[in-house]
Amino acid sequence: MVTCRDYTAEAVEAAKSVLIELTHLLGEYRDNIVLIGGWVPEFLIPQKPRPHVGSMDIDLALNHLKIQEAGYKLIEELLTSRGYYQGEERQPFIFFRDVPLGGSVIKVQVDLLSGEYEGTGKKHRTQLVQGIKARKARGCDLAFEMVTEVSVEGEIPGGGLDRVTVRVASIVPFLVMKGMALDDRLKEKDAWDIYYCLLFYPGGIETIAEEFRPHLSHGLVQEGLAKIAKHFSSLRSLGPKFVADFEEAYDQEDVERVTRDAFERINAFLNRLGIV
Repeated sequence: MVTCRDYTAEAVEAAKSVLIELTHLLGEYRDNIVLIGGWVPEFLIPQKPRPHVGSMDIDLALNHLKIQEAGYKLIEELLTSRGYYQGEERQPFIFFRDVPLGGSVIKVQVDLLSGEYEGTGKKHRTQLVQGIKARKARGCDLAFEMVTEVSVEGEIPGGGLDRVTVRVASIVPFLVMKGMALDDRLKEKDAWDIYYCLLFYPGGIETIAEEFRPHLSHGLVQEGLAKIAKHFSSLRSLGPKFVADFEEAYDQEDVERVTRDAFERINAFLNRLGIV
């Protein structure tokens, strides 16, 4: 089980440096690349009073419908030119970057993902993007339709301060994709990310509900919300338990408090949308 304690400052810093480098490196394709996954809450939500834990890897969504013709260089050529490499298992959608930090080297994983619709058929689990096989992710198609741009500053691997503009999935596709992920795998942070967003997003639950309402007829939105509802249907469901597990609540009273708050908060949000 991975908890908040596993998200060390060094691992998160290394991953953030890779994100900044990637955004700069792939600038020629930036209009068709969106950051999804565990970094999104940190960039959508003010980091006071309670910072998000960040992420130890990078998930980039590539728009396979738009990125076909090569620019000055192919995406894979750009990656390998800066030291990105694939592991021995050679999963085609995963690259790694070694980041020297604090006297050691931290290995950061980069997943290249894509939408499901059009492109390759349903039996294929990847989309072909300039020869790269980007893994299809349920709900990812929404990320290209609802994007927020944020400025991010920090050092790139090996040193050198840089400032980039990152295209980030907005709250609607992020929560939809987290609902899909929560239903597909057992990762405590998926449930915790949902809870964190509902707890700290500017304007709270009502504002998030307002952002969702124009999209409630979309099949992917309905599916993602239904999967969140499924896993937060009771105090004993996986969702509330995973939230408390990730936070490493320090005693039984704290476990019960966090579990109940997660259950009630998520259901209050779903109730506003008529899901429960």
